[in-house]
Amino acid sequence: MTKNSKIIYLIILSALIFQVFKFYSFYNEYSGWQYADWLINYQGGFVRRGFIGEFLYQIHNIFKIDLDLIILTFVNIVFILITLFLIKTVKYIQKSYINILIFLSPGFFLYPIMNSQVIGRKDILFLLVAGFIVFFEKILKKQNLLFFIIFFTFFLGLSHSVFLFYMPYLYFLFFIIKIKRDEYLKIYETIIIVASLLIAFLLIYFNQGNQIIVLEICESVKRFMSLNCQNEGQLFWLGNDVKSHISFQNVKFNHFIIYSISIFLVYFFIFLKFFKSQFRISKFHLNKINPSIVLVILFCFTLPVYYLGSDWGRYIFISYSGSFFIFIYCIKENLFSKNYEFKINKIIFLILVIFYSFSWTFPFYHAEKIKLTLKKPLIQILNLK
Repeated sequence: MTKNSKIIYLIILSALIFQVFKFYSFYNEYSGWQYADWLINYQGGFVRRGFIGEFLYQIHNIFKIDLDLIILTFVNIVFILITLFLIKTVKYIQKSYINILIFLSPGFFLYPIMNSQVIGRKDILFLLVAGFIVFFEKILKKQNLLFFIIFFTFFLGLSHSVFLFYMPYLYFLFFIIKIKRDEYLKIYETIIIVASLLIAFLLIYFNQGNQIIVLEICESVKRFMSLNCQNEGQLFWLGNDVKSHISFQNVKFNHFIIYSISIFLVYFFIFLKFFKSQFRISKFHLNKINPSIVLVILFCFTLPVYYLGSDWGRYIFISYSGSFFIFIYCIKENLFSKNYEFKINKIIFLILVIFYSFSWTFPFYHAEKIKLTLKKPLIQILNLK
């Protein structure tokens, strides 16, 4: 075990502990945002965002276990599984400075730590699925792989509608896994994938939710929710349609500036790595396409969510997570024929990591400025003197 890997393991485990304790505080207070989103179910009728909540509700209904305890356990299991995926990545990045910087990007798993209000949101489901595909695809046979991709389309899309715009990241993984297996993408597979995405979209579009459904959901989970659940948090938003979400945006010009700068910094090292590398894959002439173009195209698929919602920081976080798992699959399976690295002094690298990965972040909602995470600790230290 190298010194780099020991430090990275410590960071990963520290992040896990912080998230577990922070979500426990949300669970204790029955928070309307981080905790309540998991309560949305189908007890008031079929509705967007309800799939995972209905699954957890039925466990509660069948086994008579308190629903809040089921949610706490489920979310912590997801945290642990994602942590295991992160630990599995260490052996692929520990000897490369640029790979470590890609891993420690402020837009990846460190982002919820720097923005604790994001902890426990359904974003973790996307990381869970992407990590599963990357590290367990070998146990899935030809037809099983397609089945899981279709299942994940509905599982993610019906758990949170925003995930439909991030499915291309998983579809690209499916595509390069097939190529790695020396298999061609069949026409019927493409048709099934597109049809599944379309069906999921229509199910969500025609089942947006309303106040009656919200009241019935609140009634079904009233023992495990705040008394004012229909007037605040995620359940309140469930009663609003897409037009209402757009009207509440109130996006200002400086928001564009802050998030544009954040995207540039978050993606800088992974984009540099892809831009300077080359695919080893000759099928579909991928070896003649600059890999960075893939990152740009996949990100463009997510652009509608920035119009539909205001949580731009979270959207960047999910996009980067999808890009990272594609990157780690390419490294794991040796899919780069030209694998770019750069040399840098160890001391300079350490300073770069501290400032790049830990000294700043961007708020998940209506960012007015870059958030300097070390500002308060430094001020407190100076005040003590």
